Parts: sequence; structure tokens; C-alpha cells
Amino acid sequence: MQPFFRISTYKKPTSNRFYAGVLSLSLVFSVAAEIAPESGPVLSLTDAVSLTLKHHPDLNAFVSRSRVQQGQVQQASVGERPQVGIMLEDALGNSEHSALRNMQSTLTFTWMLQKEQIDSRIAAAKSQFTQLEVEQQIASLDLASQTARKFIQILIEQERLKLNKIALLQSKDVVKAITQRVKAGKGSNVEKLQAEAEQVRRELAVEDLEHELKASHYQLGALWGDAGKTYEVSGNLMALPDNPSAEIQLSRLKNQPLMAKFATQQRIAQSQIELARIEAKPQWQLSAGVRRYEATDDFGLVAGISIPWGDSHRNAGKIAALQAQQDVLADEANALLHNLDAQLYVLLLEMGHSRHVIDTFQQRIVPLLENALSHASSAYDIGKLNYTQWNNVRQELLIAKSRLLDAYESLHLQHIEIQRLTGTSISQ
Repeated sequence: MQPFFRISTYKKPTSNRFYAGVLSLSLVFSVAAEIAPESGPVLSLTDAVSLTLKHHPDLNAFVSRSRVQQGQVQQASVGERPQVGIMLEDALGNSEHSALRNMQSTLTFTWMLQKEQIDSRIAAAKSQFTQLEVEQQIASLDLASQTARKFIQILIEQERLKLNKIALLQSKDVVKAITQRVKAGKGSNVEKLQAEAEQVRRELAVEDLEHELKASHYQLGALWGDAGKTYEVSGNLMALPDNPSAEIQLSRLKNQPLMAKFATQQRIAQSQIELARIEAKPQWQLSAGVRRYEATDDFGLVAGISIPWGDSHRNAGKIAALQAQQDVLADEANALLHNLDAQLYVLLLEMGHSRHVIDTFQQRIVPLLENALSHASSAYDIGKLNYTQWNNVRQELLIAKSRLLDAYESLHLQHIEIQRLTGTSISQ
């Protein structure tokens, strides 16, 4: 495998090595000791995603929401209270019904037959659990993707920082070399001033990248509530993911959590339809009790049944609305699938193009520019090129290496987005 960067300096080349990481998205890039990254716990992509999924507050909220749902299921199992009643008759009147001599007292116990309604309400409440699980999957997938994108951004910023620090070392060597040429009468102060300005620009670029890297580390740690801690983010940008099969990826869209969300909502609507139908049915009310006859000192049993009278289609409007809602959800799911299909297809094309760009820059453009810089350096030494011409070649090489980093970043981010769209584990 060709090295990621082959760095050339005015004095001598700087050697670089790569070490394989445990993940397809990890990179450890060895350069001079003075530009090594800050020490700290080594963090892989799997570590970062696991920390986010374990500690992010958005996911912790699902625990509380689950308890809310459990309470709703418990409440759905509660039916109408039975009623205990007492009735006094033929008391406190005149003549034969004066006082309590001929009083009749009736004690009754009344309850509704509502088992079918309760079971339906419980089923409707439990269907919300599936919705909650799907929402948690979607949130987890989005947060894992966000973590992976930030992780890749840090890897790229680390490499940009190393590249610019190497360029800074080169610019310092150039200033020293031109200063010696000026002292020897072989160079001009104009070239020396231009080289010094270039060195200042490189120092500023390094400072900018150090600030960006520090902010990115903070943002990554904030995803799991540990923003102030410094990590050594480790990955291998050169370990490119395999080209995903278009057919396989497109088939996975149907099982994507967003699609599952629509299916779950349709099932919830169906549960609510069944509940509305059952609640529209007459609820029979039974009563039973005992009656006391004071005049004869007797007891008697009483019983009754109450059946509501009226139209059993009183929930027809609600049922029609829920059925229409199911149609709306089906149409929205179909529209989403078409959009996801188009996004996935474009991402697969872009991923193939990014791989082609990487191969072109790594195998052709960068080697050609390195060869050109070698010849330009020799030509500058013997006076065939001026400083501006020689520096332009150096700048082209740095730009090409930066473009190579852009291509690596694009490919990995495209792969992460494909994983998010298809519901694949980001840590794979």
C-alpha cells in the first residue's frame, strides 16, 4: 500500500508510517515528534459511538418516556368502578307507612360488562411501546451518525494539522536556505521576505487548525457529557469501506427505522379503530342485591340488567378519520421510500466518484507533483527557477495533498450517511 502522504522538504524528505487501527475508519499517522498529537485515552470509533449511545441525554429521556407509557398501560386496565347503592321505600309517611314499620330497604351492587373494552384499551396503549422503540432506534442511529461524522472530522483535522506543521517546518528550512544564499550573494532580499511571509502564513494556518481541532474534540466529548476531557482519536482513514451493493442497500431501505415508524403508526391507528368500534357497542350493566321488608321481617333477592339504547354507530366519524389517517401514513411512507431511494442512489454514485478521486490523486497527481518539486528544487539551486516559480510547485503539492484529504473525508462521510439511511450499525 502506498503511504498516505509522501512529504518532501527542501533539505531532505520526511519519513512517515501508517499503523492499522481496529476499525475501518481509524488512522494513526506518525510524523516528527514535535508534531505528535496530545496524549490522552485512545478513542476508537466504536468507543465514541458506545459512549454517545450510553450517556447522551436524548436517549436517557426514552427511559422516562417508557415509564410514562407503562403508567398509561396500567391506567388502561382500570375499568368503571362497581357501584353499591341503597334505596329506602315506604318509610316516614302517614298511617301505615309512618316511621319505619312498612319500610323496604334495598342494597344493590352494580357493575358493567367491559372486559372487551378494557382489553382493547390495553392493546392500544401497548401499541405505543413499539412506537417508542422505533423512535429510540431512529434517535440512536442519528446520534451514532453524528458521532461518526465528528470523529471523521477530527481525524481529517489531525491530518491537516500534521500536513501544515510539516509545511511550516519546510518553510523554516526554506527561510534558512535563502538567508544563506543572500549572505553568499546568490539570492535577493525579496525572496527572503517572500519566504518569511510564507512562514508566517503557515504559522497562522497551524494555529487556526489547532483551534478547530480543540473545538471539535470538545464537541465530540459533549455528545456523552465529557466535553472537557482530551482524547487521542485513533482511526485509519486509508482503510476504505467496500463498495456497497446497490441492490442490497436499496432492499434495506424498506426495513429502515423511518419506514418502520410509519408501519408502527399504521398499526397504532388500527388499534385505535378497533377500540373505537368496541366502545361504540352497548355496555351492559348488571345489578344484584337484597331487599329487606320491615313489616314481615323478610329478605328478598333483587337483580336487574341495563342495556343502553341508541345508535351503535356513534363512533363512525372517529373510525372514518382513523382509516383516512392510515391512508395518509401509507402515502407518506411511499413518498419517503422514493426520496430515500433517490438519496441512496446518489450517495452510492458519489462514493464511487470519491474512490476514483482518491486513486487519481494518490497514484498519479501527488507523485507527479512530488517529482516536479524535486526537479524544481534542483532548478532553483542552480538558478534556473526563481523563488516564486519554485514556491508555486510546492503550493500545488500541498493543495493536492489537501484535496486528497477532502476526498477521504467525503468518502467516509458518504459511507456513514449510507449506513444511516439503511439503518446499518455505524460501528461496523
